[in-house]
Amino acid sequence: MHSLGFGLEKIGLPAIRSPRMALAIVILVSVLCGLGIPRLRTDHTLSELFASSTAEFRNYETMSARFPTSEFDVLVIVEAPTLMKPELLEQLRELHLELQFAGAVEGILSIFSMRDPPGDAEIPPPMIPSELPQGAEFEKLSEKILRHPLINGKLLSDTAGQGQLTLLVLSLKHDVIRKAGLTESIREIEKIAHDMIDPTGMRVQLSGAPVMQIEIRDAISRDRFVYNGAGFAVGLLICLAFFRRVKLVVITSACSGLSVLWALGLLGWVGLKLNTFINVIPPLVMVIAFTDAMHMIFAIRRRLGQGDDRFAAAKHAILTVGPACVLTSLTTSIAFLSLTLTDSGLVRTFGIAAALATLLAFVTVIVVLPTLVVLLFKDEKEFVKTEATRHHALSFLDRACADFADWLNRWHRPVAIVGVSLVVLCTVLHFQLEPRYRLSDQVPDSKQSIAASQRLDEKLTGAHPVHVMMTWKEGNTATSPRIVEAIAQTHALFEMRSGAGIGNVWSLETLNRWLKEVGEAGPGVLRDYLDKLPGHLTGRFVNDGARSALVTGRLPNLDAEETVPVVRRLDASLDGLRADFPEIEFAVTGLSALSAIRSTDMIGQLGRGLMTAIVVVILLIGAAFRSFRVMIFSILPNIFPIVAAGALLYLTGGGLEYASVIALTVAFGIAVDDTIHFLSRLNIERARVDSLQPAVHETISRIGPVLVLTTLVLVVGLAATAFSDLPSMRLFGQLFMATLAAALVGDVLFLPALILAVGRLRSDKARSGG
Repeated sequence: MHSLGFGLEKIGLPAIRSPRMALAIVILVSVLCGLGIPRLRTDHTLSELFASSTAEFRNYETMSARFPTSEFDVLVIVEAPTLMKPELLEQLRELHLELQFAGAVEGILSIFSMRDPPGDAEIPPPMIPSELPQGAEFEKLSEKILRHPLINGKLLSDTAGQGQLTLLVLSLKHDVIRKAGLTESIREIEKIAHDMIDPTGMRVQLSGAPVMQIEIRDAISRDRFVYNGAGFAVGLLICLAFFRRVKLVVITSACSGLSVLWALGLLGWVGLKLNTFINVIPPLVMVIAFTDAMHMIFAIRRRLGQGDDRFAAAKHAILTVGPACVLTSLTTSIAFLSLTLTDSGLVRTFGIAAALATLLAFVTVIVVLPTLVVLLFKDEKEFVKTEATRHHALSFLDRACADFADWLNRWHRPVAIVGVSLVVLCTVLHFQLEPRYRLSDQVPDSKQSIAASQRLDEKLTGAHPVHVMMTWKEGNTATSPRIVEAIAQTHALFEMRSGAGIGNVWSLETLNRWLKEVGEAGPGVLRDYLDKLPGHLTGRFVNDGARSALVTGRLPNLDAEETVPVVRRLDASLDGLRADFPEIEFAVTGLSALSAIRSTDMIGQLGRGLMTAIVVVILLIGAAFRSFRVMIFSILPNIFPIVAAGALLYLTGGGLEYASVIALTVAFGIAVDDTIHFLSRLNIERARVDSLQPAVHETISRIGPVLVLTTLVLVVGLAATAFSDLPSMRLFGQLFMATLAAALVGDVLFLPALILAVGRLRSDKARSGG
């Protein structure tokens, strides 16, 4: 007689024989894992999702090493009906000066960074003088500021000549960030900005990747507390409402809680850092452990009610329910491991960590649960005596499932037809989904960074930079005629793409044009002026040491499907320059370009990984049951939740995002558990009776209540995701809930209907007993 769990469930048997020893080991492991939790660190940079060995990421890394990366730029946006007033300009200058004294600020680019033409001065004077003129002279200065080619449309919006929005770009010191921490550094900048601007009546907001990272971290911390706390509380309340026994609730909750403790401790000891994905693991582990514990508790409760002592009841649960728990842990781990079929190191790490945590959750349940049952249930007779009077809710659920089984026995053929038809329809809709990615969807949408970015989209073309990095061979500098000409032509190509959304173009050519306009053109003028400017300004577009230069434009907040064509066309338009300047390498890069290009590829990889997981899981189910028929029957209930959630996403106007594909993968891994437990119970019942209909009826009556109850707990617990500040997490929760609900329908309604409609279900080899 073979075991669905390949005999791995038997690791729980020693806990029955030596419960106190098992408890001591559990306590020891828990203490060790508890010591690992303080080692957990939170880390989330916006580019880490795309870290890979691809050419796009290598170009981005090279650019980040040579130039101040946008991931360390804080954007300070100040608005007023008009900024062209002496008192407001003075206050803005004070803000610029105060921000320079912030510990983490390397340098600032603003309208106050601009200088007059060099002339004969050793150092060009500031364009905006220290003493602001009044009256007509101030009007001339205002006109000069608004028309300056390095300011207009780049650092200051020109709305009806009023200058309503100005931008200050702050470069951060990497070493200070590492020592003081990003959060403290951003908080200092934010405090200075609000202290200086709020009393003036102007409005100030912060944006940029560092601000977004802080908002993401805060949301992650909040969500972790809400999800874990709400899920745990809901599980407790529902278990208490149905079981009406504190001991059963304590045992179930202990399994979930210890699973999370052990998983977090493991992550801490192996040095994984918390991020948006890893942050999902604790509630997932809680869900997996809770589901397995519920199946075990239902089996133990029934055996105790039939007169078994606690030792026999626990052993029966291990040997009959345990194999299915082993198989569900393996299939869920396979679903998680399918996430490794992507180029993203972050996603691969999440898949491996989630798979290990899933297997750890099984070990926790199979050891801790029988240990606690043996130690806590000393009086089996008292349990039997009070069982009938305590479980009104469970009795109602039992009767409802039995009545449903009777109904399904009469209507199984039309239900099976509807099920197959729905799978076909939902599959068609699911495959209409297109990859979709927007950088802002990874950031809390109720915080200031998104609102500030939207203002930049409206007033200054956009907040998301895209660059062309130029690298030349030795023997030239940024001001060599050939290099200057190449930069000028690249700059012009950017400007030609303005109709495609690229604007606010910056490069050495911007400075060169201005010098020509003010009559400072001539041999050596550009080099002399560059040498006189602060390094934090020139370092944004020239690095002679690395023989590189940047031409930078900005994009508004677009979907990947809109950004990718812009980037591709820009790259294709550089082919002519590559032919004209063979000594120079041209590479389109930047976080916007990287995320748009890589997201489309990676979402496709994740989708193919999910399909691979489905095929492997179905094959594993067939191998575990040693039945081709079982494998075929498992296809519909395993595919239906995925395509149903995908169809819902399509009908609501959504697309395949990271959150949606990962949610479908994770939910599939958990939803397939219901299929395995149903088929496992049916296999047992078919060994007891000769007729298929009574076996299906008994399976629904026995397994239906626990499937309904676990799905109810999971869906209600996941409802907390509706309050997340992160759009990606809200989408994750919605799809997860939809998938679990569809899985319940597929396993309790469509699967038994299909089995009854097709006919006799036989195992190809000896059936498991129990």
